[in-house]
Amino acid sequence: MTFFTDKLKALRKEKKLTQKELAEQIGIKQNSYSDWETGKNEPNLENIVKLSKILDTSTDELLGRQVNFGDRIIFDISKYDLNNLKNFSEQEIYALKATIVLELLDESTDTLAVKNRLTIKNKLDKDEEIILDALLTEAKVFADEVIAFEKFRKAQRKFKWPWQKDNNNLTTTYSNNNE
Repeated sequence: MTFFTDKLKALRKEKKLTQKELAEQIGIKQNSYSDWETGKNEPNLENIVKLSKILDTSTDELLGRQVNFGDRIIFDISKYDLNNLKNFSEQEIYALKATIVLELLDESTDTLAVKNRLTIKNKLDKDEEIILDALLTEAKVFADEVIAFEKFRKAQRKFKWPWQKDNNNLTTTYSNNNE
């Protein structure tokens, strides 16, 4: 069993769905779904996106991926050719999502602007738009978390405990008076 098959089965059971019910929601036969859980076959990207939505998880979590900016990515989103998005490998999807995160870290950029740029440039069909929407949603969540953490970190640098006279002096009034 791989991480994917274990995770898929666990999330399905967590949602209290049978293989047949989940297969119907995706629009496939139950035996095709069963092949995914047993590792005999793998879903295509379109079905991975459907699974992540039905199971309330991200595609990264479903596939066992964690964001790692050490991966090789293209930093200019306009250089991506998404005309074959449905057939992107897991690595290509991951790199695209990382690039979208970097784009969204510029707080003046929003997901709709990124989607419009990519959709118009690449003439995406409906299925590819669904995949792009899932990638944008997941990238937005991560970018928002990074931005919130950075704001928190900056606020912490300005914070001083009542006993601190400056960042380098941790003596309290009490200890100064009793010397």
